[in-house]
Amino acid sequence: MHKVKILHTADLHIGAEMSYLGTNAESRRYENLSVFKSITEYCTENNIEICLIAGDLFDSNSSATPFADSVLEYISLASSTHFFYVAGNHDPLDSSSVFVGRQLPSNLIVFSENFEIKEIPELKVRVIGKSFKHSFMAAENFNKVLPLDDFINLFVLHADFEADSSSPYNPITREFIEGCSADYLALGHIHKRSNVAKIGNTYTAYCGSPEGHGFDELGVKGAYVGEVSKEGVDLSFVKFSKRIYCLEEIDISSASSAQSATEIIINKLKSSYGEAFRNNLYKIILTGRSENYKNLNKSEILSLLTPELYFVKIKNELKPDYNLEELKNEISLKGLFVKNLLNKIQAEPDNEKLLDALYLGLEAFEGEVAYNED
Repeated sequence: MHKVKILHTADLHIGAEMSYLGTNAESRRYENLSVFKSITEYCTENNIEICLIAGDLFDSNSSATPFADSVLEYISLASSTHFFYVAGNHDPLDSSSVFVGRQLPSNLIVFSENFEIKEIPELKVRVIGKSFKHSFMAAENFNKVLPLDDFINLFVLHADFEADSSSPYNPITREFIEGCSADYLALGHIHKRSNVAKIGNTYTAYCGSPEGHGFDELGVKGAYVGEVSKEGVDLSFVKFSKRIYCLEEIDISSASSAQSATEIIINKLKSSYGEAFRNNLYKIILTGRSENYKNLNKSEILSLLTPELYFVKIKNELKPDYNLEELKNEISLKGLFVKNLLNKIQAEPDNEKLLDALYLGLEAFEGEVAYNED
């Protein structure tokens, strides 16, 4: 059975500014470049015949310049692999593109703003694609007729699948995919990896970004790798991310101080992510109820965590806890409030809103209810 070995990647956004990382911002930009280097090296080491890059290789044409020579060198060094690239909405193929007006590696094809068909006769493979010319692109039907032969047809697009037709990012429909005559359609633009799906006779997927770019892109990232034939596809996910973005809710009810809270957090992260936990980027939500609420200062906890982790930010949802039996006997408005709410809770033990109301009211008595910028 005739087949071809491919790697499908997209949305690296090399050159993206990451000012929120402070002193790590510049080195992080080059880590993103090193992810692409790892991909090209993987292609050589694993005999990948075709690498499909479905757009947004660079975060913008203006930020691409410091990285362009390295990107083209890495592609050139992976000389046994054919690279096919469609420009995305972030790095459109306009006059400022790094792919325009310079010598490109012989093993790299960059598609124009019109649908093009490129053939590799020795592999019996046909690759079809088109680039963004500007930051926005309207949908266009693929009306070229592909020969009915034994060539494997690969399609690569930066596109918005199943979006509203008014999407400015090349919206495509199921009907488009059914009619494109591809054996595999490699998609870019959506940073979250999708499962490989079969639509009509065409297999298709978003590979997602090979490196996360923020806390809306959690977990391990990578690319799709495997074989495509006229009979189907056999693709697997391969990890390429250097670091991962993590969102963790951690209960620190048992902590008595910022130091003990920090120890709880570190132990939880180490348990979840192993010895490499320090390399990740974390958004940590502090939860629970504590009588030591006032001693568990968010800023102090953050100051203790910062030297231990590559990057961390904290959202404090920890709530104060109270001796309710003592409070209900207090001769005050607060005592009367607690007594009445406890009676209601006893009558309706499954009504969680009553317990929330009790604690919210106590926080109000303490002057703790205020606008929270987090």
